[in-house]
Amino acid sequence: MKLKLGCLSLLLFASSLSVASQTTAPETDFQVWNETTFIVPVVRSKDKKGKSFDRLSLLLIASLRLGQNRLTPIDERIGGGLDLVINKYFNVSPVYLYVAGQPRRGRNEFEHRLRFDVGYSHKFKHFQIKDRNRVEYRFRHSRPNSVRYRNRFTLGIPVTRDKKELFMPFVSDEVYYDFTAKQFSRNEVVLGIQKKFNDRLTSEFFYNWRRNRSGLPQDVHAIGVNLKVKLK
Repeated sequence: MKLKLGCLSLLLFASSLSVASQTTAPETDFQVWNETTFIVPVVRSKDKKGKSFDRLSLLLIASLRLGQNRLTPIDERIGGGLDLVINKYFNVSPVYLYVAGQPRRGRNEFEHRLRFDVGYSHKFKHFQIKDRNRVEYRFRHSRPNSVRYRNRFTLGIPVTRDKKELFMPFVSDEVYYDFTAKQFSRNEVVLGIQKKFNDRLTSEFFYNWRRNRSGLPQDVHAIGVNLKVKLK
C-alpha cells in the first residue's frame, strides 16, 4: 500500500513539473518574424522640383511571428491605417491593429492596439537617419490596458554603384517607455539590410535582439523579413 502511494505521489509530482514546463515561458527565445504592408496610394502631389510622390496612402498590415524555441505561432496581427507625408522630412501615420498572442504554451492573449507615429527622415550624401516616435494605446482582454511610448532611431548607409543604390545596411535602437508601469520596459537593437527591388517592392532582412525589463522571455533573438508592397 505504501509503495502504491509513493508511486502515485511521484507520478503527480512529475505531472505537475510537466505542466509547469509547458506554461512557464523560458528566459530566452528564438523567433522568426514577418510583417507585410500593402500600400495603396490615395492622394498624389508634386514637390518643388516637379517630382511626383504619394502624399496620402492607405496601409494594410499583416504580421506573423513564430517562437517558443520551436517555431510555433506566437503572435498574429492584422489591421490598417494611413500614412500622410507632411514634407520631405516628416510624416504621420495612425494605425489600428488586432493582435492575438500566445506568449507561452496554454496561454492566449488578445488586444486592440491603436498607435500614432510621427516620423523624421533625412538623407545626407553618404548616410541616412530616421527617427520614429510612436504612442501605443493597448486595449487588452483579461489584463489591464496600457499606454507605451516608443522611440526608434535608425542609421543607414547606402551601397551604390553608378549613383544607383544597390542596398542599404542599417542599424537601429528602439526604447520603450510604459506609462502604466512608469518604467522603461524594453529595448530592441536591430541589424539589417534594406533592398528596394523596384518601385513596388521593398524588403528588409534583419536580426533583432530584444531585452525585456520584466516578464519572460527576458531575451529574444529574432530573424525576419519585412515587406512593403505598393499595389498601384
